[in-house]
Amino acid sequence: MDMKDSIAYCGLVCDFCMPGKCSCKNNNHCGKRLSKEGCYQYTCCKGKNIDGCWECDKAPCGRDMMAKEHVKIKAFVRCMKEDGVERFCEYLKRNRDNGVVYHRDGINGDYDLDSEEKVLKLLRTGK
Repeated sequence: MDMKDSIAYCGLVCDFCMPGKCSCKNNNHCGKRLSKEGCYQYTCCKGKNIDGCWECDKAPCGRDMMAKEHVKIKAFVRCMKEDGVERFCEYLKRNRDNGVVYHRDGINGDYDLDSEEKVLKLLRTGK
């Protein structure tokens, strides 16, 4: 699967957390859903017929996965809005090849930082 096909509506890269098991765009399930209604971003993006929040004029909207505490996700969406999805994927691939860890089971990965600016810097520079 091409990495861009594994990007959830919210901006997370499903294949990095659950290789081969991404189901976000297929059935409104993230595995970590907060409510029985499912993911707000899924419903919103499907309703607007867009590939993800990075294509929305109102993102980040502050709802569900775009809430202020989800710094990494908001930074990912901002990066895709500013630099494009292809470039975002290039950043992630380069950084992964250089040892930057996207996700660790049970603990934060390297992109789980305390500000969007820090996440963007890590994405774009690998440092």
